[in-house]
Amino acid sequence: MSDQAQPAPESTDADAADAAGQESLTITVGEFEALKKDASEWRERCLRNQAEFDNVRKRLRKEADEAATRGVVRAVKPFLNELDNLARALEAARPEAFGEFAQGVSLIRENLKGALVGLGVETIPSEGVFDPALHEVLAEQVDPTATKGQILQVHRAGYKLKDQLVRTAQVVVAKNG
Repeated sequence: MSDQAQPAPESTDADAADAAGQESLTITVGEFEALKKDASEWRERCLRNQAEFDNVRKRLRKEADEAATRGVVRAVKPFLNELDNLARALEAARPEAFGEFAQGVSLIRENLKGALVGLGVETIPSEGVFDPALHEVLAEQVDPTATKGQILQVHRAGYKLKDQLVRTAQVVVAKNG
């Protein structure tokens, strides 16, 4: 078979396409085979790129999960020693050694606070006026020496990490009486 196109007969489908406002194109068998090979190569390349993209996506998801796990491990590790210290303090809790027990528990509390500070966790200030973004009111109490909305007592400390609120402080505030 020749690579050259044969002359078209008098009336062809190409004439019908031209009459309908469409253009016709005549290519050789060799050109057709080259285009077909090129399309096949592009298809294979596209499939390989798709597979590579899927592999990258899976790897990134796995790496993100592993990084999150490492972060939790790093955050939890300082607290484990303090849990051990609390267990030892409870084992040593005898009425005759209460002073030592109280001192040990106080030390553990300070160590836990230090571990939180090491992670960047800060205690929310709970002096002064109630701030609904940082404090949760547990009760209102009449106090003639305090102004309305002033924090009188902290039931539970609040914490924040950078600009993110971790836990609100629970407070008792003054009301008019």
